[in-house]
Amino acid sequence: MFRIKDEYLNDLETNPWKRFRNRTIRVIVSPYHLMKSIFMVTGAIFWILAIVALISTFTLLESLPHFEDKGFEQAKQSAVKSVEEHLSQSPSALKSYQWISIDKINRELLYAIVMSEDGDFFNHQGIDYDALISALGENIKRREWSYGASTITQQTVKNIYFENNKTLYRKLKELLVTKRLEKALSKNEILELYLNIIEFGPDIYGIHAASEYYFKAKPSQLNAAQGAFLAVLMPSPRKYHFTIYQNQYLAKRHKRKYRRILQDMRFKEYISPIQYDKYMKWSFF
Repeated sequence: MFRIKDEYLNDLETNPWKRFRNRTIRVIVSPYHLMKSIFMVTGAIFWILAIVALISTFTLLESLPHFEDKGFEQAKQSAVKSVEEHLSQSPSALKSYQWISIDKINRELLYAIVMSEDGDFFNHQGIDYDALISALGENIKRREWSYGASTITQQTVKNIYFENNKTLYRKLKELLVTKRLEKALSKNEILELYLNIIEFGPDIYGIHAASEYYFKAKPSQLNAAQGAFLAVLMPSPRKYHFTIYQNQYLAKRHKRKYRRILQDMRFKEYISPIQYDKYMKWSFF
């Protein structure tokens, strides 16, 4: 019978390099050992990555606002704080800022803003997926994050909780908080938050300040025409405060938007045909 010399066995025991070399040769020679080694390495990598992903996801979810306990009051406190931060350099505007409940806002004014910003606000669950996919395609085409397709709920979340930096990661966080907000609050509560944090011009935040500044009236006294005018200012409130309000000039695209808002309101019977004809002749200057 063939026997390995004792000197050779002793050499293997005292020489780690030879043991490693012989083991490596056996792995290379045997397909079974090779596949087993590969699966062990890749499996370990997979589980490490899975654990890291799980921890990262949990950390992200826990870092985002929750609304289960205080709900609307918690969101309102955060909203007021965000406005106060914007007005920190303007003591007079901060002092005059006033939160107003939704039942003290004229119905026509309210629906004019909704028709301008998010016509399906009362029907969707916080996210317009069709518009979001279209915007994503447009952003990829332009190679920049320029279109957000944000609903009123998303705009509310963005303005209260996130900086205005346009990144995909920020958008993901915004979507997660949007779903939480829609689940915890009613549509009227979300709309109240929104109408109290919108910017309508330099240091003009909230529908109360806008009503007083532009029309010397309370939000309960404004009609659909005045609401549509405020809605025209909203995309670029500081810029349009100068070009539209101070220069008293409505460009053709602004007139088209104003007309579209009133048409949508008439179509959904928020105003009557008689009111529509009256508001189309409304003069702001």
